[in-house]
Amino acid sequence: MKIKKIKRNGLTLFELALVLLVLGIIIGIVYANLDIGVVDKAKVLKVKQIQSKQVPILLQQFEDIVGSLNEGDSLELLTKKQENANWDPVDEELLKDPWNRFYFICSDPSGQQHICSYGKDGNPGGEGENSDFYLDDKASWPSWLK
Repeated sequence: MKIKKIKRNGLTLFELALVLLVLGIIIGIVYANLDIGVVDKAKVLKVKQIQSKQVPILLQQFEDIVGSLNEGDSLELLTKKQENANWDPVDEELLKDPWNRFYFICSDPSGQQHICSYGKDGNPGGEGENSDFYLDDKASWPSWLK
């Protein structure tokens, strides 16, 4: 008796599952080794090239049209329509620090007002990414931002 050989077309469910498992493992390894620092580099670039130039100008315009901000005031005020003033609200993403918190007004030891961020931890003081800095004073920028 002769046994006929059956010709198979396609993959079995087991083979398909095995291929998907191998692809999942490869994608997991690649994802784990990605340089997530690219996002951080983009945030630094946003601060240095966009915010440090535009936010002080927007703040000056706001103060000319609406009035001065006080120490501790959040720049979130610039994103809202102001009563009795011809102020066009600003996109809030422009007014947030690299950790997605609004910049605020603070004073340096000499009493001069600045646009401030408390750094990654959101608390006064700190080192590295937790360092406070004045957006409008590059001399105060921590080393990771320079």
